[in-house]
Amino acid sequence: MKRTALSLLNREVMRRPSFRLACGRNIGGIRGLLPETFDRADRIALVADPAAAKSPVLKKLLGPELAAKTSRFPLPAGREKTLAAVTALCSALFKAGFSRQSVIIAAGGGSVTDAAGFAAAVYMRGINWISVPTTFLGQIDAGIGGKTAVDFLGTKNIIGSFHQPALTVCDTAFLSTLKPSVRRAAAGELIKYALIAPGDLRLSIMRSFDGAMAGRPDDLLACVRACAEYKAKICAADEREETGLRETLNFGHTAGHAFEVLSRGRLPHGEAVLWGLRYALEVSEKMKVLDNTPGAWKVTGMIEPLPLPAACRRENDFLRLVRADKKRGGRDNRFLLLRSPGDVEPADNIPEKVLLAALEEI
Repeated sequence: MKRTALSLLNREVMRRPSFRLACGRNIGGIRGLLPETFDRADRIALVADPAAAKSPVLKKLLGPELAAKTSRFPLPAGREKTLAAVTALCSALFKAGFSRQSVIIAAGGGSVTDAAGFAAAVYMRGINWISVPTTFLGQIDAGIGGKTAVDFLGTKNIIGSFHQPALTVCDTAFLSTLKPSVRRAAAGELIKYALIAPGDLRLSIMRSFDGAMAGRPDDLLACVRACAEYKAKICAADEREETGLRETLNFGHTAGHAFEVLSRGRLPHGEAVLWGLRYALEVSEKMKVLDNTPGAWKVTGMIEPLPLPAACRRENDFLRLVRADKKRGGRDNRFLLLRSPGDVEPADNIPEKVLLAALEEI
């Protein structure tokens, strides 16, 4: 079995003890990456989706010692990111005797890490948790950075908390069995990084993009390592989006989240982000922010998104969701615009006629 060199980052966050990010392929047992936390743990809860729960990669990550003290707690499939699911999980933890010294391991896609991480944030006012994203999208973005949340009243990520995992493990061995559609779900976030990040990361993603979409192990690892380490650095510097640095990671997501909701499940998150990126570039052009070089459009053209459902073009519904976006603060709306690749700036209260014109153009 081929193993890759382990990349382990330690980052200080908000003057609290550091969190750790491990990236590699066939990493093996994780107890040695965080021995003090696992030694103190009286109980360990494994919250995993069905695919992750039966994965031999997860079995190797746990190892026999951790597996022996681990209890499994499933989340309802398709309804993971709900208050009801988190309430049920906390109830099960309490009935099983989990304490403030217990640990939750969340293994699965972004919905699992979001919901289990939120349960860890609120159970007994916060317990340690380990994020083990097992999808391509989770490993480059969703499973990293400590944003935990559930959806509420038809709007994404409205109830949640910043709660950093004690350890995030991105083992690309999980990705070897993914269906092409699941790999493709990461395309939107990959292209986002290529648009907002420094040139070296952009070039790395563009070199590895086609191979990653095809499932080539080295290209998957290159994308995961580059994106995960970049996001970890951003989140360590601005954990709670107080300086504007972490906000850049939301590029394309204001419209993308609206498209995802309006599609009623027909547009997966990654596809919605692809459309959100194109929308953000249209608005950037109409606001005369985006420069005249073709670089940004070249990046978004690396993959063609699925068709945008007609429901996503309903003007009133789209504007309503944009105004409900949690990042707008007290403003009518707030978007991130692109001056050029690697140069993002916020814009507030963009005129409605501009927003609708961009919606018509994409």
